[in-house]
Amino acid sequence: MCPFSGCAAQTYWFLRMRLIRNILLLGTSGVVLTSCLGDNVGPPGCEPTPWTIATTIDDTVTTTTGLRYIEGEQGLGAGVEWCQTVSIHYDGYLLDGTLIESSRPALGSITFRPGTRGLIDGIEQGVIGVRLGGTRRLIIPPGLAFGAQARLNAAGQVIVPPNSTVVYDIEVVEIGP
Repeated sequence: MCPFSGCAAQTYWFLRMRLIRNILLLGTSGVVLTSCLGDNVGPPGCEPTPWTIATTIDDTVTTTTGLRYIEGEQGLGAGVEWCQTVSIHYDGYLLDGTLIESSRPALGSITFRPGTRGLIDGIEQGVIGVRLGGTRRLIIPPGLAFGAQARLNAAGQVIVPPNSTVVYDIEVVEIGP
């Protein structure tokens, strides 16, 4: 049973597996295995998705992968890099403003390494360059989000329709090695 109000059982399972994976990754941090990926060094299985800024209209940046974002708070220090451990708070919405998921009520923050394909591509790409304490609104097209498959809640109701653009507000709360 999903302990979080209104979340899908599949989301709970996914977050639980990711938490276990992160605990294992952090527990073995004394033995660091790295692989060279161009100019990026990261753990095995980390594959950065190169992107650059394609256009900027008003405050909205569009990348060459189709991700759009709006900068919020700038934060401090260096920005998140590919394959680097990062912890974020997030709130995810449909374009009509319906909240689909949030890390805040039950989870606090989530920890992952961009480039390991642990989250949807739009979030992994969207954290790159965000500084500690920084915020960003990500406008994620279906190809970088959930694609053609609907996401269902525990009751079997659709919470994200197929081919939906989703919006995630993220805040970087910790940046690690």
